[in-house]
Amino acid sequence: MTKPTVIAHRGFSAVAPENTLPAFQQAIDAGADMIEFDIRLTTDKQFVVIHDAILERTTTGCGIVENHTLSQLQMLDAGAWFGRGFAGTVMPSLGEALNLCRNRVLVNIEVKTALQDDLSLTRLADLVGEQVDALGATRSAVISSYTRRIITRLRDKHEHLTTALLSDEPSTDGVITKLACMSGATALHIPHRLASSSLAKRTKQAGLLSAVHTVNETPHAQTLIEMGFDALFTDHPDRMRTYVDQQHSASNETTWSRHLSTTELTQQS
Repeated sequence: MTKPTVIAHRGFSAVAPENTLPAFQQAIDAGADMIEFDIRLTTDKQFVVIHDAILERTTTGCGIVENHTLSQLQMLDAGAWFGRGFAGTVMPSLGEALNLCRNRVLVNIEVKTALQDDLSLTRLADLVGEQVDALGATRSAVISSYTRRIITRLRDKHEHLTTALLSDEPSTDGVITKLACMSGATALHIPHRLASSSLAKRTKQAGLLSAVHTVNETPHAQTLIEMGFDALFTDHPDRMRTYVDQQHSASNETTWSRHLSTTELTQQS
């Protein structure tokens, strides 16, 4: 029996500045199965790891992320806001994040964007697919987005990549799962307020993996696992690792590790 996947939300973001290499290293040390981080496109067509569209909350910069080059962004301090001990922390590029995680932990790359038109979204999806391929992360990465156009383009042009549709809009279980399937996603990721046993059942019937964010307390985790969800995003991967291992001590294989290893075997055959 596989056990639920513990996904470190923006790294171990409870103890280190989110979406930074220190947070990722802490998540690895805590035993996370997967690390989730966000990426945004820079003006020089690189990807930088940051959640917000603007710089003020988590860096010493100001303005819109996508109006800067990667080198300009990496001159900013992305750690001092969290604590003096993290002063001088640099915003990582996609490549730097993947290099740290390579052969150590799976990754969930969430694509953030303010783009709206189909052509721009198509180009963005292609850039993501091309760079993930070039960085050798095809078999260890899940690419997620709230934007269905991105997921659909990855299905059509980069079908070897694993994708997840994010949804936070209240809807019937059937509609949410149908949108994920129509987009070509492998998984559906939802906030815990939308979680229900019927939705967990629907995703399984549709052949989708499912994940819930953001889960920091073990009673909530227990409820979601009993509902049948496959993975939990958490700011406390240490706490969730201990709990999941106690509940599933007989298994070392997680839902996502099984899927990606199966995908790898399929690609090699």
